[in-house]
Amino acid sequence: MDNQTYNNCGFETNQPKNNYKAEGDEFIKNLKNSSAYCRQFFFDTEVTNEKGKKKACQIAPLRSKMIYDLKRDFGVEVNPEDFSTILYRTLWADGSFAPLDSYLGESSFFAWLKKVARNAVMEWLVDEHLIDDVRSRTVGNTRLALRSQSPSMCQMIIDDLMVGSKYHRLLTAIYVDRLPEEQIMKQLNIKNAAEFEAAKKAGENKLKDALLRSVEFSEENVLRDKTKHVVTVSSEFVADLSEWCKAKTGVNPLSDVFGTNLTDEEVCQKTVEFLYDFSAKLWPEKIDKADEKDEQKRIEKEKKNKRDRYIWCERFIKNTSPVEVAHKVEHDRGWLDTRYSRLNEKFEKAIKKWWYSHAA
Repeated sequence: MDNQTYNNCGFETNQPKNNYKAEGDEFIKNLKNSSAYCRQFFFDTEVTNEKGKKKACQIAPLRSKMIYDLKRDFGVEVNPEDFSTILYRTLWADGSFAPLDSYLGESSFFAWLKKVARNAVMEWLVDEHLIDDVRSRTVGNTRLALRSQSPSMCQMIIDDLMVGSKYHRLLTAIYVDRLPEEQIMKQLNIKNAAEFEAAKKAGENKLKDALLRSVEFSEENVLRDKTKHVVTVSSEFVADLSEWCKAKTGVNPLSDVFGTNLTDEEVCQKTVEFLYDFSAKLWPEKIDKADEKDEQKRIEKEKKNKRDRYIWCERFIKNTSPVEVAHKVEHDRGWLDTRYSRLNEKFEKAIKKWWYSHAA
């Protein structure tokens, strides 16, 4: 049985619901009764089928996607063999594969298996002290990532989960039609930006709640965990700053600025704090009225500074994906790359001036 349609994308296929149980029961029967099938299902890197073609073990697509998600969301790398072992032990339980009996056929077997695998691997990561305990997903600790999906996929999700909801039109305009905020407000008679943000947040929370309860869609593809990451930079980054300083000024003022007898971790954290502080001065969110008397221009400059600082910090300090930042500021990738390049030029000029003044 070819299971590719079940485990590559994580969403339900057009498979009729009354076939889920029959398909799932066949997987379960084979797992319970054949050790060779279990080995191929969980562990074999490649196997030759009846046509002589080689393919990976059956959980390979699911496993690859989840390993990628864990790296993206938590910065941890899980070895494929470890992943397979964790999932196998979870399902093997006391030697009877008893957890498989909880599969009720409400979704495809692989959609169900993804939830089991995520819980098992997250529990292992917590027990190994590799991540904080964030195993239980809620509306509050997740965020929507619908813009990473196609408009047609967003349409399917919203139409299915938000049918009859007063937020259906708003979410469709945002994630399917992808209209500018001003146009959405005009179409839906939303009075101001504050009212728009409140409605958007409420609608997104309703959708997140529906996704977390749904057996039709795999929330891993459209929800991201809000993790409490401590933003740091690598020791290599600090070393690059030091080398750059030495090359430009002949001395290294890092020790004078950050203090002496610091650990690498302390230097990294102080570097991050310095960069955030420096960027706040470079792109101030508040402009003194004495520097710009025109009220409208002052407001526009403050708004622009806030956006520019966000772009620079996300790209330079956090190394956030340019696609993700572009979506956040509602521009395309080309515009963002150009803007970030100009912001970096401004930073380089300012930081050189700072280095020279502190190296004097």
